[in-house]
Amino acid sequence: MKIAILGAGLLGSLIAHELITENRDVVIIEKNPNVAKAISNDLDCIVEEGDGERLDTLMSAGVADADWFIACTGSDETNIVSCGIVAEAFKNVKTIARTRNPYFASFKNTGKRILGVDYIINPEAETAEAIARIIFRGMSPEIIDVKEAGIQLRRIQCSSQARIIGKPLSDVRSLIGPEFMVPAVMRKGELIVPAGDFVFEEDDSAYILGEPSWLDRLFGPCKSTLRKFSSLVIFGAEALTSLLLQELGIEQVVAHTRRSRDRGALSLLGNPRIKVIDGNREALKALSTTFPDIEPINHQMSEERLIDEENIGSADIVLCLTSHQSINILTALLAQEAGARRTLALVTNDLYSNILDPLNINIVINEKTVVSGTILDRVRKAKIRRLYSFPRNEYELIEIQISKSFERLGFEIRNLNLPKGFLVTFIIHESKTIVPTGDTRIQENDLVGLIVKKEQIGRLESIFGA
Repeated sequence: MKIAILGAGLLGSLIAHELITENRDVVIIEKNPNVAKAISNDLDCIVEEGDGERLDTLMSAGVADADWFIACTGSDETNIVSCGIVAEAFKNVKTIARTRNPYFASFKNTGKRILGVDYIINPEAETAEAIARIIFRGMSPEIIDVKEAGIQLRRIQCSSQARIIGKPLSDVRSLIGPEFMVPAVMRKGELIVPAGDFVFEEDDSAYILGEPSWLDRLFGPCKSTLRKFSSLVIFGAEALTSLLLQELGIEQVVAHTRRSRDRGALSLLGNPRIKVIDGNREALKALSTTFPDIEPINHQMSEERLIDEENIGSADIVLCLTSHQSINILTALLAQEAGARRTLALVTNDLYSNILDPLNINIVINEKTVVSGTILDRVRKAKIRRLYSFPRNEYELIEIQISKSFERLGFEIRNLNLPKGFLVTFIIHESKTIVPTGDTRIQENDLVGLIVKKEQIGRLESIFGA
C-alpha cells in the first residue's frame, strides 16, 4: 500500500510515523523547506518539497500510484482543493481531507465523495464523539474508551485485588473465572503482554478486557462510575463544545425552531444543568443562542477567584475544552482539588505526555490521537479498526471483521498458526461476546479482537485477507 500525505505538521507526521511503523510506502508533500528537511531527517520515507495544490508537485511525488491521498495541512481550503485535484487527475486514488470548519462536519457520514473528498475528517467532531462516549459510559477513570466494540477495557491497580498478587495469570483465570483477558500489564513504566506464567505484583496496573457484566461480577462494579449526574461544567465555548452538546442531545434552535438530536440521551444522564464558561462574550452569545437551555458564563480563565465564584468544586463533571491545552490541564487540576467529582482535560498533542500520569487527572483525551486513529481506520485494509493504543504507543488493541476470503474459516484458534506476538482477546459472534480459548473457532462475519505490535499490522492484513 502506498499513501501520500500532504502536510508534515503534528498530525501529518504522526500518521506518517504510524504507517511507516506498519511497513507502508509513505511519501510526504510539504511546502515549507525547513519543515520538509526536518521531517526527512526524522522519518524513513520520501519527502517531496512543494505545493500540494499544484499538479506537477503531485505528479513528482508519485501520487498517481498511491492508494490514498491524505490532506492534513492547517488550511481547510488547501486540503479540499488538493483532494479535488487528485480526484480529477488520478481517478483510482482515494482521498481524505482534515477540515476544522464545523460546516464540513455535516458531510462526514454521507458516504459520498464531496468536492473530490471521499472522507472528511473533522477533529472537533471526532473528539466530540469520543468525549460523549466517555460521558455515557460513566466518566470512570478505570474504564477505557474502546469505541463501539461491545466489550470493555478496564485498568485496575493490582494492589486493590489481593487475590491475584503473587499468582500466575493462568491460576488467576482458574480462580476468578475464565470470562476475561489480561491483554497488557504496566510494570514500572514498561508495558508487558503477559503469558500464562506471568506473575502479578502489587504495584502492577493490569488491563482487563471482557463483557461489562462479566467484569462487574468477577471484579466488582466500578465504584467511580457516574451513570446519572446533576451538573456539568464546560470550559470553552468553541466549535468542539457545540458539537459535544449536539452529541449529548441538548436542544438547539435552528432557524427559530427548537430541535433535539436525541432527547432520550440527555434523560439517560439525568438531565443535568449545563454551564459553559468562556472569556469570549461573542462566542458565548452564539452558543447560547443555538443552545438556549445552557447557562453561559462570561469569565476569563485567568481570573483568580473563578473556581470559587462559580462553585466549580460542587460540579459532578468538569470538561476543560478550550483551545489551550495548558489551561485545560491546570483547570482540570484546580477543579479536582476544589472537589469536582470528575474532570476531563483536552490536549491537542503530546507536549505534556510525560507529566500527565503523575498529575492524576481523571481523564485526558488527546485530539491528535483521536484523529490519527480515525484516519488509520479508513486507510487500513481487511476491515481493521483500532480500538485502543496502549501506553508507550507500541501495542494496539484492534478489531478485525472476518470475511469469507479468510482461508482458515472454522479452524480452532490453536490451529490458525498465527505468528508469535498475536494475541486473540475476544470474538463477537452473532452479537455474543466470547472470551476465546484454544478450542474457539473463527467464523465468517465474526469481529475478532487482537493485541498486536504496530509493525505487525501489515502482516495481519495478509493473514486475514485484504
